[in-house]
Amino acid sequence: MKLRLFALLALAVPSATLLSPREALACGGCFAPPTETTVVNAHRMVLSVSPVQSVLWDQIQYSGDPSAFGWVLPVKRGAILEEGSNAWFETLDAATSVRITAPSSTCARSGGGCGSTLGSADAAGRAFGGDDVVVLHRGTVGPYDTVTLATDTPGVLNAWFDKNGFNVDESTQPIIDAYVDEGFDFIAIRLQPGKDVKEMTPVRVVTPGANPALPLRMVAAGTGANVAITLFTISEARLAPEGFAAAAVPIDLLAWDFASQESNYGVLREKAIAAADGGRAFLTPYAQQGSLFSPVSSPAAPFGVRYTTSGSTTPVDTIAAAFAQQGLANGETGEVQDSACAVRFAEIATESRAVANPCPAGVPLSDPSCGEVAADQIDARELACGALDDLAIAMVGLHPKDVWLTRLEANLPRAALDTDLVLSPAPQERVDNWLRARVSVHADVLCGAAIPVLDGDRPSRTRGQGTLVGMTLGALAVAAALARRGARRFASRPA
Repeated sequence: MKLRLFALLALAVPSATLLSPREALACGGCFAPPTETTVVNAHRMVLSVSPVQSVLWDQIQYSGDPSAFGWVLPVKRGAILEEGSNAWFETLDAATSVRITAPSSTCARSGGGCGSTLGSADAAGRAFGGDDVVVLHRGTVGPYDTVTLATDTPGVLNAWFDKNGFNVDESTQPIIDAYVDEGFDFIAIRLQPGKDVKEMTPVRVVTPGANPALPLRMVAAGTGANVAITLFTISEARLAPEGFAAAAVPIDLLAWDFASQESNYGVLREKAIAAADGGRAFLTPYAQQGSLFSPVSSPAAPFGVRYTTSGSTTPVDTIAAAFAQQGLANGETGEVQDSACAVRFAEIATESRAVANPCPAGVPLSDPSCGEVAADQIDARELACGALDDLAIAMVGLHPKDVWLTRLEANLPRAALDTDLVLSPAPQERVDNWLRARVSVHADVLCGAAIPVLDGDRPSRTRGQGTLVGMTLGALAVAAALARRGARRFASRPA
C-alpha cells in the first residue's frame, strides 16, 4: 500500500478529545494512504535542552488503517528513538493551561458573600529495505518498528521512501533533500503487524548535546493555511523562538460572564496571536522557574495551586507529583513507585547538583548494565517511577532548582514554516497561567435584587445595577462572541 506524506507535531487539545477519522498527529512527517485527504492544523511537542543532551517528545495520535501509518523525522547524527508516556503530555498540558477566575464579589444589601467562581480559558508492519541508503539502526520501540537512515546524496532518500511504500509527493522532496544536504539523518517508524492505533504511545528522540531547534520545515508538508503549535520547553532558562514576534493577551480586557460562567480569554488570545506580525508570533501563557518540583502560588490562587489528575480525587502540589499520579492512573507505573517518587521529587526541588544518566546511550534506566554517577551528581534513576521515566530523561544535564518550564503557543501561517524553529533565552520573567478577570458581565445574577460589589467597590458607593451594566457594555460584545464560540471548561482548581 502506498502512503502519502503529511507532516505534523501533535494536537494541542486535552487527551480526552476525540479525533476525527483519519486524523494523525506527530512531529516530523506522517504518511497516510493516497486515497485519504488530510490537512494538518495543530501540533504538540516537548523539548528538553541541557549541555549534555536534547530530547524531543512527540505525541502521535492516528485514526485509520494501522498498516497505513508511517512517520519520519529528520534528526542530528547520534539520535536515539525511545518510548515515552501518555502521562507526560497529559500532565504538562493540564498544569500549564490558562485558568481564569471571576472577580471576587459580595452582595451589598445582605452583606453576604457571593464568592468567586472558578473558570477556564479555551485553552506498519512491513520490512524496511533499500540499496542506496545506509541503515544505521533497526529495532522496535513500544508498538513500532523503527529504522534510522543516513545518506549524503540528495534525492536518494526520496527514492528509498518510494521503494518502501512511502509515496512522498514532489512538494516534500526538496525539504527532505535540504535536510540531507545539511547532514541530517532520518528516523522512520511503522506500527508492528497486528498492533492497533489504540496502542500507539508517544515517542521521544534523544540527541547528544544542546540543540534548541525543531525541524519546522518538515511541518509545512500537508498543512493548511495555518497550523497551531503548542511547545513545552524544559531548560535552565525561559526560552523563546528567534525571529518571531511575542504576542500578548490584553489582560485589562479580560471579562467574566457570570451568566454563562465563562471568560473571553479564548477570543482575546486568538486576536492577539493573529495581530502580532501577521500571525508570525508566539504567545507565552506560562513560564515558571522551579515549578516542576516545587509548589507555586498565584494572586488568583493565593493559597497555592494544586493539581488533581484523572482517576484520583487526591490533589497534589507539584507538577512532578501530578506526573507520577497520572502515570499510576494510566497504568504506566505502580502505586508503590508513585508514592516513593513523589517523596523523592520533593527532596530534590532545591538541588544544585546536576542530574546524570549512568546508562549507555539507548539503554533503559532499569538495565543492569547501567553504572554509577559521580558524588556531585544526581542519579537519573532516582527520578524514574518504574517504567515512567520521562521526567528523569528530561532532567539529564540540568540542575533541578534552576529549571524553567515554559509553554509556547502559535497559530502560524504556512509562509512562516520556511525555516526551522530555533530557541534562545528570553527575558527571565515569570508568566502566571492563573488570571483573574478585570471586567464583569451579567454580575446581577450573583445576588438577585441585591447590588453586587466587585473587586474594590464599596457598598457605601451604592452603585446601581444599571450603572454596573453600563460600565461593562464594552465587554458584552466580547461575551456574546464567547458564548457563540462555546469555550470549554477545565477541572483544575486552586486549593
